[in-house]
Amino acid sequence: MLSRVADSLYWMARYIERAEHTARVLAVKLESMVEQTPEDANASWARVIEALTGDTKPAPHDAFATTRRLAFDRENDGALITSLALARDNARQVREALSNEVWEYLNRLYLRLSPVTMDSIWVHSPARLFREALEEMHALEGVTYSTLSHGEGWYFLELGRHIERVQLMGRLLDVHFRAAQDGTTGPKYFDWLVLLKFCSAWEPYTKRYTASIRPQKIAEFLLFDTEFPHSICFSVDRVTEALARVAPGAPPARRAAVERLAGRLKAAVDFGQVDDLMSGGVAGFLADITRQCEKIHETLYASYITYGAETVL
Repeated sequence: MLSRVADSLYWMARYIERAEHTARVLAVKLESMVEQTPEDANASWARVIEALTGDTKPAPHDAFATTRRLAFDRENDGALITSLALARDNARQVREALSNEVWEYLNRLYLRLSPVTMDSIWVHSPARLFREALEEMHALEGVTYSTLSHGEGWYFLELGRHIERVQLMGRLLDVHFRAAQDGTTGPKYFDWLVLLKFCSAWEPYTKRYTASIRPQKIAEFLLFDTEFPHSICFSVDRVTEALARVAPGAPPARRAAVERLAGRLKAAVDFGQVDDLMSGGVAGFLADITRQCEKIHETLYASYITYGAETVL
């Protein structure tokens, strides 16, 4: 596979995952506002903004302006519409590597959301648009799974999707568990429930632990569950599997450099203990996981995408 094709597939998957995550968080946040006091809603918006953008300003957050910034502000690199536009641009560059169905679904979703304004959706139920966008992205994921050959290109898509998911989930969990150290403004019972919904985890969690909302059990489920698709452990397993399948013709030394880092990441997650983390180590654990994902990204690029001719020679 050409390195430029691998690059575009990898980033296409990352941007789609980022757009899906943003749409889900916004839908849940907007739906949950009716159950919160203004003070609790403001604290919750602050956590959402920090998780999605890294902005930690302790200012009051207007729901209308914040939603517009996170969804439709094209100057915001992490906005929903920006992520979809970048995913579409990458897909357009590798049309030959995609099925017609994948391109049509992605293109149609972008064209539907591109002209949307906040004024047009805020009058009725603003969360509905993000729910519908989320459903269309789920359909796109299904079409991608069922219409593409599961060869080398597919595994670059898997790499992008799950490296991005680990980092997005890591930031979301980090924001909530760090805030939990503050007994006055930290997450309350309802905030933990909303966190599960941010991760599409409410029903799977209750089937495992009943409806008892406990931060320790939430951490255990979202970090270490091997079967739930939005857990850190699940995505790390998919990253490790994908790295073993890409670039089968690459020299062993270059393959080993990436696979060694993936093995180290998998070991960190497989042998993590939630009891140890809940004593104050969740933030450090998540920061380490994020750093390891960034290192895998850098080594992946150096080994398979941006290497020079002298490396081959």
